[in-house]
Amino acid sequence: MTKESKEREELLRELVEENRRSNVEGLSYLQAVAERSGMNLSDLQCMNILALTGPVTAGRLGEEMGLTTGAVTGLVNRLEKSGYVRREKDPDDGRRVVIRPVAEELERAGVVYPGSREEMSLNSLLSDYDDRTLAIFLEVVRKSNRATREETARIRAASRGGDREGGFSAPLGSVKSGRLVFAKGADRLTLRASSGMGDLYRGRFEGVLPKVDVKDGTVTFRYSSGFGGLFERRSRPGEVTLNAAIPWEVEVRGGAYKVEADLRGSELSSFILKGGIIHLDLRLPEPSGVVPIRLSGGASKVTIQRPLGVGARLNLKSGAAALTFDEQSFDAVGGTVRLQSEGYDGASERYEIEVSGGASDLTVR
Repeated sequence: MTKESKEREELLRELVEENRRSNVEGLSYLQAVAERSGMNLSDLQCMNILALTGPVTAGRLGEEMGLTTGAVTGLVNRLEKSGYVRREKDPDDGRRVVIRPVAEELERAGVVYPGSREEMSLNSLLSDYDDRTLAIFLEVVRKSNRATREETARIRAASRGGDREGGFSAPLGSVKSGRLVFAKGADRLTLRASSGMGDLYRGRFEGVLPKVDVKDGTVTFRYSSGFGGLFERRSRPGEVTLNAAIPWEVEVRGGAYKVEADLRGSELSSFILKGGIIHLDLRLPEPSGVVPIRLSGGASKVTIQRPLGVGARLNLKSGAAALTFDEQSFDAVGGTVRLQSEGYDGASERYEIEVSGGASDLTVR
């Protein structure tokens, strides 16, 4: 590692640490302001949102805070009684009521708004920086806020669809076929199939949890693009078990670090991995018809195992440093390589395997 890269690594580590410290100090500050004003943190959060948005409906306020209608009603009643907000008719729609912040009380509560003491203090703090530096700082803060909003939304969605330990599931219902999608890649993913399940799928994740959407048999896992704080990336191990009573399509977009998929005993319609992979161990079930297996974007170590006697054809593009296909082994191959198993011709139940982007170590047995 060069001196420059070490210095950059240390700077990034210190930035992560300072970002965490900023979160702690900010929470302590909000707690102190809340205590001084006779409010709790939810009250103060509401006031800060109103300072940013201006008058909003109770429904919009509930969406911003992640609260139920009843909880928002109680909160607004409490703040109105204290003089911090007032209910008014919406000037654009007389049928609606909006919650309007009272500016004088916002300042007294210590909430930042245009012209407040806190804003003027921030202006003084940044007075020594030129416009270009301020623009860079502003962009970093905006990206951090955007990542935090995405992560907050994901956590709320996970809370509604999973348990506290990162577990997710959905009922099978009348679904006749399933589709599993990882829309933004995966780090360490384990896939299994199980019969006798009453659920469509079951999933369990550690660390940063993905957002999960389930619609018409399609289960989509999506990690936010910036999660876990400024410049910080965490490992995202996950395990998903699919209901083997229905056929499944599996697709991982955006690449993956390590995928271990034992789908024996299920019916697999297709397996697609886009964006490259470091390590893939794929164990295939008995095929039903012609089943495509597609890997694109390059691969490091790939092992694909199919049931004994099942036909397969391999279409390898861009070569491989080491290739094993059934009983054939090659130290290195370049360009396009096509291989097929004995009994492939005329077989109605078979696998069509395509690997594009090159591979370091590829085994198909």
